[in-house]
Amino acid sequence: MKRQVLFLTLLGAIMIQAQAQLSPIPPSIYTILNVSSDNPTHPVVHAFDGDTTTWWAIWNSGGFSLPAVVEIDLGTSLNLGGISYLPNPAEPDPKALSVEIYVTNDTTDWGEPQANRHFLWADKSDVNLQMLSFGTVEGRYVRVIFPSSQDESGNIHSSEIVLFEDATPPTGQQNQIISIDLVETKIGTDTPFDLTASASSGLPVSFEILSGPASVNGNTVSLTGSGGEVVVKATQTGDAIYYPSENYITFEVIDLTVFYPEVSTRLVDSLPLQMDSLSAYPIYVNATIDPLVEIAKVEVIIDGLVYETGRKGNLFTYLWTPEAFKTYHIEIKAYASNGNTTSLFRNVWVLNLVNSYPVRTMEDVVIWFGQTNSRWFYGKYTLPQQIGVFSKVNARLTVECPGGNCDDWDRLAYVDIKAPNGNWIQLIRYITPYGRGCEHIVDVSDYLSLLQGDIELRMFIDTWGTGGWQITLDFEFETGPIEYRYSLVEEIWDGAYDLGNPTNLQPVDTIHYGFAPNVEKAVMRLSNTGHGWGDNNSQNAAEFYDATHFIDIDSQETFVQHLWYDCNPNPDGCMPQAGTWQFSRAGWCPGMISPPDAYDLSTFIGQDTVMITYRFDPTNVDYCHKGNPNCISGTTCPNCNDGYKAVNHVDGHIINYSNQPMTYGELTSVEEVIDNVEVFDLKVFPNPGDGLFQIQTSEIKGACRVRIFTIDGRQVKGYHFNSWLEMKDFVFDLTDQSAGTYFFSLENRAGTGVAKLMVE
Repeated sequence: MKRQVLFLTLLGAIMIQAQAQLSPIPPSIYTILNVSSDNPTHPVVHAFDGDTTTWWAIWNSGGFSLPAVVEIDLGTSLNLGGISYLPNPAEPDPKALSVEIYVTNDTTDWGEPQANRHFLWADKSDVNLQMLSFGTVEGRYVRVIFPSSQDESGNIHSSEIVLFEDATPPTGQQNQIISIDLVETKIGTDTPFDLTASASSGLPVSFEILSGPASVNGNTVSLTGSGGEVVVKATQTGDAIYYPSENYITFEVIDLTVFYPEVSTRLVDSLPLQMDSLSAYPIYVNATIDPLVEIAKVEVIIDGLVYETGRKGNLFTYLWTPEAFKTYHIEIKAYASNGNTTSLFRNVWVLNLVNSYPVRTMEDVVIWFGQTNSRWFYGKYTLPQQIGVFSKVNARLTVECPGGNCDDWDRLAYVDIKAPNGNWIQLIRYITPYGRGCEHIVDVSDYLSLLQGDIELRMFIDTWGTGGWQITLDFEFETGPIEYRYSLVEEIWDGAYDLGNPTNLQPVDTIHYGFAPNVEKAVMRLSNTGHGWGDNNSQNAAEFYDATHFIDIDSQETFVQHLWYDCNPNPDGCMPQAGTWQFSRAGWCPGMISPPDAYDLSTFIGQDTVMITYRFDPTNVDYCHKGNPNCISGTTCPNCNDGYKAVNHVDGHIINYSNQPMTYGELTSVEEVIDNVEVFDLKVFPNPGDGLFQIQTSEIKGACRVRIFTIDGRQVKGYHFNSWLEMKDFVFDLTDQSAGTYFFSLENRAGTGVAKLMVE
């Protein structure tokens, strides 16, 4: 009760300053007649309880619904003159952008709106009280409409909605509504433009710039050239028939002169550039800038001589052949279309020294769900830069238990390296052991062209809080006879694909691949590990299914992949373990680096294009899949609607080799960058709840998978959605699970997201 009195007193004080005749109507007298969309955890009554720590959310079991509408009975006819809206102070994103007000004494005829207003939020985090006053009108019933939300999901939180009584009785005038067209973001140098607005009365509307880098003459806005937010007030002064009215809009003005190129290069001067003989070395430069500006060009200036770079997107490349073994002064200079430039400087020592040595990258990195590195770790490191020096590179992965507390379960994990074009390429596919640490070695020589200079690595472990993993990663560079001086890696597949889906038994895209002109040898490296199993999969796939897959070249079966490992003894010597580590599996074992299979494509070099198809085992059909129209729950399968399915995680790379220079900027056969860098802002509503939930996140492209885990990492549900729209309208049902803590995981080719929820 004290909180309510305090809130109303504060609100009253605010309104006395704004308009002395208005006073708040106690929400205790309100009765809710109708609401468009309610929430069992955050019901509409929370918007009228005087408690600023509670709120009304428009989520319900059918999803989000806009506009959000609530109809209120005041119990008696009052002289109304205003309304205030307070968003959720604890969560600013789901707030209303505007409001419309209707007042009547007859709920069968609401008539025309009495007021509307675009709220003036200072920024996306603003949660200050918003006030709308209007000409006094008498009525008992009020309809409040919030047409739009700042949040992409469409949800709106309303902490408090308060109506205000006007001490001044109605004059007999009518309220008029001003509609003003929104203005898109402008550039400071844009030419003058006109504002468009109208009043429902038909009377003329005038404009005023309240703040920002602009001026207005009549309805024509001129920009000053500077950047900032412009606030426009539209006014109609009224007459004997109509009350005065006003409305507002804001728009952003961008000053292009503040943007400078952001430049990075893999070339380093902390280590020499080693060559067995003077050879061409690719200097890779990434240059980006705000999308409103363009990168015009990038120059490489070596000892005062200027060289132009080749370009593909944001990747700029110069193939440099040093003239002697010595130190070079190098400037990398990026030019933007607005005239701004950014430079990097390197003093590079070109050396004909050949040494073998190890390099440590990750060192005792702890990945533990809910801690600093929760499932993901990103790091930057410096590796040797060379041509014709190293014949082999081994990666040594050391996995330990942080503080003696390893995760209890076998988790999918991988280490990726960022390619010059920004794409993340898998170096190592790994499955963690049950509750113990081990050491592993894998040959990554095929990726030598990526293991150069300043690099970025990341590691993902699909862990869920039952302990963690401590990771150290060393690279051991060895000298020896070299067959090819240059190599390039091109990713053709990267994703999780259903196995046995009767509606799409072959989900992996066919690739049309063209080899670069100077390629002398080509190898496909193909990683695949099968995951998912149980009674609700008619062939217990994909983890425990002995699968045979096929690679077709130009529609001819060319290679056969037997995806099966005998796990006892463990191929990497990681034993003994707890759990079911002895059981054979599809492409992996717990506590094992899963080495990719290699297929020689050299016989196809010289063709304009080859068509590469990866066919999953055609004998595997999941008759318990929801895509099987003949599946009958409880008869042919336990549950035909269970979305927990067999999945193959596939990574496919083509490694091109040559003794002639090749650069990543010239690869054109696969245009799409396949990535997984985005972290989705995933929310679950209501939370806590009774077992029925929906997911809220920003729009994502393509198909996605949702998995639900218990606190100990056991997956209890799994779902596949063909689109974001299909997922956001779906109601997840955990009513068959016990109360407690669960985790939602959303993943697709673009990124991942996780959320924690409570079932009461």
